[in-house]
Amino acid sequence: MKTNHRLGGILAVIAALMGIIGHFVLFLNWYEIGMSAESAEPGCEILLKTIHPLLTDFGIFAGVLFAVSAYGFFTRKHWAFFLSVVAIVLALLGSWFVNVPFMAAGLPPVYFPLFWPYVVLYFLFMVAVGKVSWSRTLLALATGIAYIFCWMNGIASTSRIITQGAPIFALVQRLHFVAMVGWAVVTVGVLTKSREWMRVVGIIAGLTELVVGIPLAIATAQQLGRFSLFAMAPIACLILVVVLVWPSLWQRLTGATE
Repeated sequence: MKTNHRLGGILAVIAALMGIIGHFVLFLNWYEIGMSAESAEPGCEILLKTIHPLLTDFGIFAGVLFAVSAYGFFTRKHWAFFLSVVAIVLALLGSWFVNVPFMAAGLPPVYFPLFWPYVVLYFLFMVAVGKVSWSRTLLALATGIAYIFCWMNGIASTSRIITQGAPIFALVQRLHFVAMVGWAVVTVGVLTKSREWMRVVGIIAGLTELVVGIPLAIATAQQLGRFSLFAMAPIACLILVVVLVWPSLWQRLTGATE
């Protein structure tokens, strides 16, 4: 893989400044507003008080990783691209999920000005810097979406445990995070050096989310009387499991080896 080190260094500097400065500014301006929003649905105040700082940690740490990867790109180190991949995976999560409780509380999605530029940077890093094929780039985008959806189910289940205490949430909460970690590993692996074992990890992550996500989606849909957002992770995982259990398709998309 012939890496465009100069472009990688420039993009990594931009991403580092975005992550560090952006999260500091947004957090200091919106943290207290989020916690005191009167229109917050039950559970939103928990997410805005506890998860907001955690996601800010992810975003700032991603900025640090981008800064180190910029040094690696400018000094033409082979690990620079890998570090930027890990950073973008963290950055996208850190700038996405906090928008959900903000919107549920009747507030603007203030982290979208970070999230959407990170999406653009994702494609630039993969296609223009790392010369990753479009098939791998799009497959990793799909596994990354599953990774975020599993995180959302885990966090939302945690919130429901505190506010409602229904047994279904306590039953499934931890395994959403297991599935999330699995998809994060697959996402980074697909973008760096795809191997057969990553396909196996993806199948395990997908089936785990199906086992815990489908009953949760059914239970919450019956409770709400409408489509439940808890179904998003199982739907994404079902599609990906179908792709992953087809070995020739996995190899065609990724060029994976044993």
